[in-house]
Amino acid sequence: MAEPGHPLPIALVMPGNVRAGQVISLVEITGGLGAKIDAQRLADELGADLAVLLPILDAAEMLGLVKSEKGEVSLTDLGIKFQKTSKNKLMLLKDKLATIEPFRTAMVLASKGKPVTAAQVADALGEYGIRWHYKQELNESLVKMLLVHWTIYAGLMSYDGKSGKFQKA
Repeated sequence: MAEPGHPLPIALVMPGNVRAGQVISLVEITGGLGAKIDAQRLADELGADLAVLLPILDAAEMLGLVKSEKGEVSLTDLGIKFQKTSKNKLMLLKDKLATIEPFRTAMVLASKGKPVTAAQVADALGEYGIRWHYKQELNESLVKMLLVHWTIYAGLMSYDGKSGKFQKA
């Protein structure tokens, strides 16, 4: 994270409504249907419309699992490896996830040795204009949901439900 008063480098930001399971499903289906698949067909196979598919596709591209060109989606080499992995798929993405917000900021804050809350992460990102929702309460809720759904399964962080705090795993 940049020092106060200094801008962050361009940040990749995980779409707020995408879950790890959705990205895993997208990769599984894409790999099972051949080398390239039309985005509309992929949406149909996922049982979703394009409006639901697009943020999932964005997340998968951000993680380096798929590439999308001219409406056709295909797996990258990492996506093929990811698809063939049977257990702990998100562990393959640990390093990449640590570069995407809000995970990057959560890791930086937690690297100081103290557990952090989703509110602290949301506040730190808010200082740089990174928000998922304009209402503070909903923004914090989305940050918490993203941290829970991604960092725990990737082995980046652990979560204490009683205190509501995350710490480096």
